[in-house]
Amino acid sequence: MATKADLEAFVSSVTCPDDFDDFWSSTLAGLAELPLEPAVTPDPLRSNDDVKVYQATYRSLDGLDIFGWYSVPAVGDGPFPAILVLPGYKSEPALRRDWGRKGVAVLSVAVRGKLPSSSGFNPGYPGLLTSGIESRETYGYRGVISDCSRGLDFLLSRPEIDPERIYASGSSQGGGLTLITAGLRPEIKGGVSGYPFLCCFPESMRMLRSYPYDELSCYSRAHPDRTGQMLETLRYFDAVNFAPRIKCPMVVGIALEDEVCPPETSYIAYDRLGGERELWLFPESGHGNAHDYPRQESAWLEQRIAASQPQAVAS
Repeated sequence: MATKADLEAFVSSVTCPDDFDDFWSSTLAGLAELPLEPAVTPDPLRSNDDVKVYQATYRSLDGLDIFGWYSVPAVGDGPFPAILVLPGYKSEPALRRDWGRKGVAVLSVAVRGKLPSSSGFNPGYPGLLTSGIESRETYGYRGVISDCSRGLDFLLSRPEIDPERIYASGSSQGGGLTLITAGLRPEIKGGVSGYPFLCCFPESMRMLRSYPYDELSCYSRAHPDRTGQMLETLRYFDAVNFAPRIKCPMVVGIALEDEVCPPETSYIAYDRLGGERELWLFPESGHGNAHDYPRQESAWLEQRIAASQPQAVAS
């Protein structure tokens, strides 16, 4: 089990490319020129007295249509606060109806490669972590991150959403994508990142022999002549390089016996955060199984959302 001292003593070799901001600014600018074409279809089967559920779609990088579960409180007309929920590596996006009774809308994004966003891009699992890794322009995660950013655009396009009260959350890959998306999009007002994946790629490759990081090690063994370029590409997609750009309040939750995402690497992302930050450590817990984490995540988001409630103007 890692200790707090182990986390604080850990050093990463990850550095940020000089043209990091230019690369992502160009990517976002290209996305802005692409019509979003947001659409929602009511899903009565999944709706209930607390929440109206919709199947949502919008257009993202390379012209791919991205799917999401869009849940809106059934009571009231808004504008509602919203949470952008980002998915894990292998898991399909969750339908988060639990927030409906709390007056909060949720978009749970199925990034490319997940059902039903997989018709134009489906490298599989394993497969995604090395898809197109030969360059930053072709790397699959450029599309995945774009899908997350466009999910925020979808929420901003909805008249029932308060654009000043949008938050983000996710665990594992979703935790890494929460950090990355918050680093790219200042419209996000706060987030919770659990057991974040996509941190300190060089060290994570060496520290563990488990998927998904072992995909990178397998690629390196199969293509030793491409290892240098692979690591260069990954510098543009490492969550620790997005962390200093995050200015909103952010929580990072770390399981100290994590066998998938080394806790030391998650701590580096936390340590480099540029705004208000909070660290949750879970001793004797492995990847994704800290029993208190879901309760703490919900409580933190509820508190932030309540605190951001606009004050009524006296007549």
